[in-house]
Amino acid sequence: MNGVLVLDTGALIALSRRSPKVWELLDRAQRSRADVLVPAGALVESLRGGPRDALINQLLNQPHTQVTVHDEERARRAGRLLDSARTSDAIDALVVAEALRYDEVTVATSDPDDIADLIGIHDVTVVKV
Repeated sequence: MNGVLVLDTGALIALSRRSPKVWELLDRAQRSRADVLVPAGALVESLRGGPRDALINQLLNQPHTQVTVHDEERARRAGRLLDSARTSDAIDALVVAEALRYDEVTVATSDPDDIADLIGIHDVTVVKV
């Protein structure tokens, strides 16, 4: 895998459910030393403070994995993406706004159609998990 891997809420939940597809993506990212990014909003939607969070917590402690913050620039870009796609899922828009900061990026998602609507004409690889 080249570039960056961005995980949305569905990908994090799939990880907690031991999805083989997510494991494969994370293995490829690790082998190629690609950064794995977890937007803070996706983390909020996926963590519940219990044992189900164990695999997500382990991921967050891995090298090349980081939680990204939603600053003003990303928030404004996410708002424009919501307007363009005529949709209202702010967390999905923040995930895409994060992804669009990189030239080579893959977004892992359980909602590829929603993510694709937000991506529009931009060159982003979307993988359904």
